[in-house]
Amino acid sequence: MGTRNTAKYTIATKIFNLSFRIYLDYMNLEMQIKEIMNKNPIIVSPKETLAEVSKKMAKNNKDVVVVREEELVKGLVTASEIYYAMKSYVLGKNMLESIPMEIRDLKIGELMKAPMAIEFMEACGLTGTNMCIVLGEEDTVANAMRVMAIGGVDHILIIGDDGVSGTLSDNDLLKAFQ
Repeated sequence: MGTRNTAKYTIATKIFNLSFRIYLDYMNLEMQIKEIMNKNPIIVSPKETLAEVSKKMAKNNKDVVVVREEELVKGLVTASEIYYAMKSYVLGKNMLESIPMEIRDLKIGELMKAPMAIEFMEACGLTGTNMCIVLGEEDTVANAMRVMAIGGVDHILIIGDDGVSGTLSDNDLLKAFQ
């Protein structure tokens, strides 16, 4: 980059950083997650099909499900991941007709492979096949934003005293504006 482009980039970065700080001034960053999270999450089995889970999500107006086998949480699957799976399948097969049976019968456990989340968990020293980014109900909005940004995720599982108590999405964070 030339000197002129570097100067433009530096000025643009400073303007962005300043506007972002102003933006954060209007958020209650110390608000607890339990005040804005989605309570009563949909719990599904990794053996349920994409079609079954999609129907549950639509019926309950939710954009994320918690995948649990017996009492072990396996992860989260979002509406975006379901859409991406369908889009990839259709484009890969070059089909423009209705969603074929093969994709509708895909087990939801197959969609829980978000590379950025796995990289984040491994960087934190957590390993295994059932990784899920989790925060507590008492955590703050600021901490949730930090974890989402570093982890490259837009949904987090929220745990309370009795286990899974909800989910938090990047859209839920908008509720922290004063």
